[in-house]
Amino acid sequence: MMTTENPQIALFWQWFANHEPDDQLKKVDGRLWFEMSSHETAPREFVVTAEGKIEAFPVVSALVDAAPAIEGWEFVALKPPMGFDFTTTYEGVRFDPGQMWFLPLDSKSRINYLGLRVGIEGLRQEDESMAHTAVLVILDTGLGERSAALDIQYTEVTELPPDPPLAGYIELTELADYISWRKSKRATLQN
Repeated sequence: MMTTENPQIALFWQWFANHEPDDQLKKVDGRLWFEMSSHETAPREFVVTAEGKIEAFPVVSALVDAAPAIEGWEFVALKPPMGFDFTTTYEGVRFDPGQMWFLPLDSKSRINYLGLRVGIEGLRQEDESMAHTAVLVILDTGLGERSAALDIQYTEVTELPPDPPLAGYIELTELADYISWRKSKRATLQN
């Protein structure tokens, strides 16, 4: 263990060891996790997430609904949608949702089932598994946890075709709008 002359560092880690919010959250439900915004934002956000596990969504909602009012904090149930104007690095590889496209995959047997084939330029076959995990993180961030878990039932990744629109692909940045359009179309068909 590294020693330091700053006693506040040792006090911080002592406090941290005695106040592990993740452990307390796991006592409520082992499927729950949390994320916190940086101290530079006001109010700070404490996001309770089920990491896309739909069965745990009611527990997340109940926990956040029961949160006390604490000055300077906002408690949020499930990761909120952030849009796709970001890049992320996963396993040392940079992914830019602004450069990705998706092909909707409908199921004839399940009318509300939506799958996505996400095209990534330059994707090598040996990187597909890692890229697929990165895409799941991107969808969770861009759409928000609720939509990513409830509105998309299947995902796969592939090399982006040379002419994505000609192949039926839509820019990934349009996915939230596509999902809204699809829901309204389904609702109209059911009425």
